[in-house]
Amino acid sequence: MSPRQRSAWIRLASILVVFVPYFVYVLKLFDSGQPIGRPLCVAFLLAAAAHAVFNGVAQGISSSPLFGCEFSDERDRAIDALSLRIAYYTLIVLLLAALSTFASVGFLTVPSEDGTIPMPGNLITSQFVFFCVVLAEASRHVTQVWCYREGAA
Repeated sequence: MSPRQRSAWIRLASILVVFVPYFVYVLKLFDSGQPIGRPLCVAFLLAAAAHAVFNGVAQGISSSPLFGCEFSDERDRAIDALSLRIAYYTLIVLLLAALSTFASVGFLTVPSEDGTIPMPGNLITSQFVFFCVVLAEASRHVTQVWCYREGAA
């Protein structure tokens, strides 16, 4: 396994190990009906620190002299370019879908007596945008892993 493929696996695993439980916790937090500002902030900080530590330690072990060192070649650069392109399009599609969903909800919701339409708050919107970014980054690493496994570029 090449060092770049190992690195892609590590980054994908760190995203899955840290952010899947984070978003499950966030969903439970939104369903609880409790004040969620402080627990959400603490959960985000813990997830960011856990991601940095997990990814840093694993990358450090992976780059040890035991595994060797390779320089990137044309194939590595082509795989990086393809994975970034897919992640970019994934992010754009998810964010446009979010905006259209918010607009559709606003359009289909019956206004209240004072004429206002309930819209998602800042916390829900920020977590959904963060979810889109994490999903786009995961798609980048999945693309890299797939390309290295299949020999495609």
